[in-house]
Amino acid sequence: MTSCDISQNQLAAAKAAAEKLGLGDRAAFRQEDTLRLDGIEDEAYDLVYTSNGVHVWLNDLPSMYQNIHRILKPGGLYVMYELHPFQRPFGEGLKAVKPYDSTGPFEDETTVNFAWRIQDIVNAMLDAGVRLLHMEEIMPKPDYERPFFVKNEELINGRRPSREEVDEMYNWRKNPAAVLPEMIALAGRRAEQE
Repeated sequence: MTSCDISQNQLAAAKAAAEKLGLGDRAAFRQEDTLRLDGIEDEAYDLVYTSNGVHVWLNDLPSMYQNIHRILKPGGLYVMYELHPFQRPFGEGLKAVKPYDSTGPFEDETTVNFAWRIQDIVNAMLDAGVRLLHMEEIMPKPDYERPFFVKNEELINGRRPSREEVDEMYNWRKNPAAVLPEMIALAGRRAEQE
């Protein structure tokens, strides 16, 4: 098992989580650029997983997916879990902040990120040779510890909404944003023979 990230801080967090689960001695932690994966050998993995928040930082999805294809063994699986692209055009109260087809780059004083559409992700995956097996669009469900509809900064600063407040956040009749899928998951497979 190998965990790759371009950020040493993220790798340290992944290592701490693996150690907490008793997996620390079974995992390697490598600082790698997902667009290249230079230090990862070809056809080495049965499974590649990208978690929530990976795609937003990448300016070249085809390169990432070509490398995922390259490091997967023939027949290997790819699984992606990410914020649903339908969430990205909206701000608070479903106020439109950008068109769905405006993918970026979006720059501020500290970051550059992208808002890829479903078609951008799926086409990059398919063009690289990873065949789509399954897709799930995951609807919001109440999370009382980390409610989706509360900004992360507010949680960091101590905001703890009551169960009743959280239930209202997830009630689509009171919060129109709750009608949209929250997350998306895709599963694909590299062909056995190419």
